[in-house]
Amino acid sequence: MNSTLAPIPSLNSHMMSFGDPTSLSLLYHLNSEPWQNTEAYQNAGYEVEYKETEGGDGEVRLASQSSNSLLETIRARYSCRQFRPDILPLNTVSLLLSGTYGILRTDYQVLGGFPTWLRGVPSAGGLFPLELYVLSQRVNELADGLYHYNVRRHSLEPLKAARFADFESVFYNYPFIENANIVLLISAVFLRIQKKYGPRGYRYLLLEAGHAAQNLCLLASTQGLGSLCMGGYADARLNAMLGLNSAEEGVVYSVAAGWPGVSPALGESSK
Repeated sequence: MNSTLAPIPSLNSHMMSFGDPTSLSLLYHLNSEPWQNTEAYQNAGYEVEYKETEGGDGEVRLASQSSNSLLETIRARYSCRQFRPDILPLNTVSLLLSGTYGILRTDYQVLGGFPTWLRGVPSAGGLFPLELYVLSQRVNELADGLYHYNVRRHSLEPLKAARFADFESVFYNYPFIENANIVLLISAVFLRIQKKYGPRGYRYLLLEAGHAAQNLCLLASTQGLGSLCMGGYADARLNAMLGLNSAEEGVVYSVAAGWPGVSPALGESSK
């Protein structure tokens, strides 16, 4: 197997001590670019494994799933691998960003009387280490390009003009998303959470990114949109295109959303 490793000159000059709160996680993060394991990708067929224990007579069978609006929304979520090139309203993008990581309420109890702006995801210590960037095309009232989501003003700050095609070499499943309307890039500012939680903070920010991505996928389903969660991208190139210093802030997750070209067959399991 061949892997693409990013150089980390700043970490090679010293030994990592047990009390070092960030270097080990940064070493892992910068050296976990996707493997170019062509053989594994070509042999994609596999059997999903399930674990069963010897429960014996103590096994408790559960009732069939009852009707529930949230459950139906969850059921409607699936990995969309074909989008159609239609216009998406800007208000829909606003809704997706609000529910994904926007400020939804203010709490004065968390920090002893000081206002805390809370989002729709749990965040360790209420530190909210994530940032959102939006790559857009065919969004009404929004020029195609790359934007940063300003959470406090609920606004999109233009970074630069860009086309989806500019990212063809960055996303390894680009053909699936070339007609999507947006790609939401979820980055993490590492020290924002690791200054309190050290190495464990890296785990926390990944969990938080997963919560945010699921919010986006479920909200997209309520709007009749498809979504595709993507972990396969060239980290160093993507961070450079966003103007990020990879040792301080890096993309940890990405999700495409837009109008689905096809819908899964009725009754098909989502994946």
